[in-house]
Amino acid sequence: MTWLNIFPKGLALKFALTITAVVAGVAFTIGAVIITLDWQRFQLELENKALLLAHSVATTAPENILQSDYWSLYKSLKNMTRQVPEGMANTHILTGMVLDPDGIVLAHLDTNNNPLGKPPAHSGNNETRLFTASREVRSPAILKSGIGKNGFLEGVAPIYSDEKLLGIVRVRLSYRELYLKAQRSAFVIIGLTLALVALGSLLGAAISRRITKPLTAMTEGMEAVGRGELSNIEPISVSNDDELGILASTFNRMAKEMVEKKTLEEQIAVSEKMVALGRITAGVAHEVNNPLAGLMNCIDTLKKHPDDPELVERYLPLLDKGLNRIKNIVESLLIELRIEEAHGTGSSTSLDDLRDIVVSEINGRDIDFVWDNHLGDDVMINRRRVQQIVLNLLKNSIQALGEKGTVVFRTFQDDNCIILEVTDDGPGISPEYKNQLFEPFFTTKQNGTGLGLWIVYRLVESMRGVIEVESEVGNGTQFQVTLPAMEMST
Repeated sequence: MTWLNIFPKGLALKFALTITAVVAGVAFTIGAVIITLDWQRFQLELENKALLLAHSVATTAPENILQSDYWSLYKSLKNMTRQVPEGMANTHILTGMVLDPDGIVLAHLDTNNNPLGKPPAHSGNNETRLFTASREVRSPAILKSGIGKNGFLEGVAPIYSDEKLLGIVRVRLSYRELYLKAQRSAFVIIGLTLALVALGSLLGAAISRRITKPLTAMTEGMEAVGRGELSNIEPISVSNDDELGILASTFNRMAKEMVEKKTLEEQIAVSEKMVALGRITAGVAHEVNNPLAGLMNCIDTLKKHPDDPELVERYLPLLDKGLNRIKNIVESLLIELRIEEAHGTGSSTSLDDLRDIVVSEINGRDIDFVWDNHLGDDVMINRRRVQQIVLNLLKNSIQALGEKGTVVFRTFQDDNCIILEVTDDGPGISPEYKNQLFEPFFTTKQNGTGLGLWIVYRLVESMRGVIEVESEVGNGTQFQVTLPAMEMST
């Protein structure tokens, strides 16, 4: 018996012990919040000090500037660093200056490097940025540079006389004291937090291995389920009858049922594929066999009467028609197979490539063709699949119109869906035919193969979309295809 067995079997008590680790995490969070609030409080105090110093100089500066008394202006600036207000004894003033509206030095604490009558010295991009920003200030403001102990902030106050801008005061204070205050607070808070963490880790280590072992096994099992690798799920050993033991037993039963369910689904899928294959095979055999029988009769007759020009003239068109019928059926099936396997994405503007193809399909007939693509360039689609859907639907509508009518193609985005609409004002579809529209080899056209709408249905289904038909005899037909945008962009 290991020392872990001294703990009671109740899972609630085990989780109660691990609460110490949670407390340690909460302590870290609270400590971080306190440190952040301390830093913000110290920083606000420093900003107020900087603004107070800048404002105190700006208050006395107008008279000196108007009288060009730059020496008094310098003394006022110098006294600011010697006699700081109460509560600012630990404030480190890096520098201070008074500039005219053009940025020329009127007074500067560092007179050696910043002589009167010239712009202040710029030692880098940061100084240039601060100089430019300070010249744009028209009310007291704070400018910052860096955060650590080498960082600083500036209190900037404009100098006005009768609403006329005479210059600006810049007082730069170091972050050093602020940084040291925050550092001392952080050390205290981190020390207390680490003590809680150490205490919590002792308790957490004692229970984590016992709790995580079965949970890890279950996690790996669920990942295998997500990947479809049900055969890789190992049963979890059940050594106790506590809540974890009950959970492990439940998981084992669930895994077993999922394996059985997966096996059954695979068997059903194979059966459905065989049924679909049988239907297609039977349809192909029927659709090809009919013209073949006629072709064989024509060829047999021509063999018996090879020198009869009348028979040749009569049967050659029939042979051509029958062979083209077989050719169209085979080509449609090959197109469906190739397009259904296509996964390339492209911009929705690739749909515009179909416009000329549809115009050539109209071939000068009195048919008005309206193209209305409202999808933006940033909308991605499965280019080949969606193009084939649109092309098949448009061809279907044009064939339904005959010699005269209107066909409208419209597409737009609705929330997370792409909508494709093809509308015509043709003869419409009889109610008894609606349920058969998407069946292979069903057609009401004299020379149709019955595969166009079936291919559309298969492609829409492969992209987890929906196709709907609204039609009324004598009032035209509308096909609406709804495809999920996220699915199309993957």
